[in-house]
Amino acid sequence: MRLIGKTAIVTGAGRGIGRGIAIEFAKEGATVIVATLVEEEGRQVVQEIADQGGRAVFVQVDVASEDSVRDMVRQAAEAYGGIDVLVNNAGITLFKPLLEATLEDWDAVMNIDLRGVFLCSKYVAAEMTKRGAGAIVNISSNHAKATLPDTELYAAAKAGVNGLTRSMALSLGKSGIRVNAICPGFTDTPHYRAWLESQGNAREIEQEVAWLHAGSRIASPSDIGKLAIYLASDEAEMVTGAEIVIDGGLSARLYHSRLC
Repeated sequence: MRLIGKTAIVTGAGRGIGRGIAIEFAKEGATVIVATLVEEEGRQVVQEIADQGGRAVFVQVDVASEDSVRDMVRQAAEAYGGIDVLVNNAGITLFKPLLEATLEDWDAVMNIDLRGVFLCSKYVAAEMTKRGAGAIVNISSNHAKATLPDTELYAAAKAGVNGLTRSMALSLGKSGIRVNAICPGFTDTPHYRAWLESQGNAREIEQEVAWLHAGSRIASPSDIGKLAIYLASDEAEMVTGAEIVIDGGLSARLYHSRLC
């Protein structure tokens, strides 16, 4: 129960990696604020946590809206007396050729994947500073370090998240706040499943993706959640400004497949 007594906000917690993190946090004793845009998804996660004996509440938030983020943080601080952990997970993935990408595409990715991290960190850090402690975990991507064709928008946003992470770690360290980034690779989420189905040869692609990983499998959301638990816990007291890749050895490989 490494997070017992702690209050944690997890953005984008209604599905995928965010859901996995929220559930794992609750298992470790945290009171989890399931912060997401789609109410039905958020309430389902809260119910799932409650059914397992954990504590969670739903707060609807649009991380691209300053007013929405400010209100989320106010609700959390007033209800629980402060915020111990923030997981900036909310994000969208858009892979589109540079010559086809529009300004609207750029704004959509940047407003959620990068602006959202900035806004949530800004307002949560202000609350953490009052208590002189806290942990911020940013969910980035291995695309921040090495990427593929036609991923310029997403790669730029996630590289920005890593840059924010490094600078915030230095700026907020004097206030007792640690800031780290997790950089997942392929993760078994609804988005990944939808991508597979869009390929036409889903089974072949799935086998090829698995082959590219050292352990012949991709990560699960709970795998990401377990790493986030460590970074949020007091065990990681000396870990800040880190960008930790969790991709099953994918980025250790020199060549990538011609199939995906």
